[in-house]
Amino acid sequence: MADIKLYTLPEVSKIVRLARRTLYNYLKSGELKAVKLGGTWRVTEESLNEFINRESNQRPPWVE
Repeated sequence: MADIKLYTLPEVSKIVRLARRTLYNYLKSGELKAVKLGGTWRVTEESLNEFINRESNQRPPWVE
């Protein structure tokens, strides 16, 4: 079985430089996938990479 890398929200917050409140909003909307283990949200490395790639590919509304 392959090892699965899991990140806590404080770790994800440091990686993507977003406030935890913002990450909770992404969790609620389903844009960031995570599981709750023992009362703590955990994000897989795969989910984090997908989130970063999706967000980095979005263009700001003022760019045409």
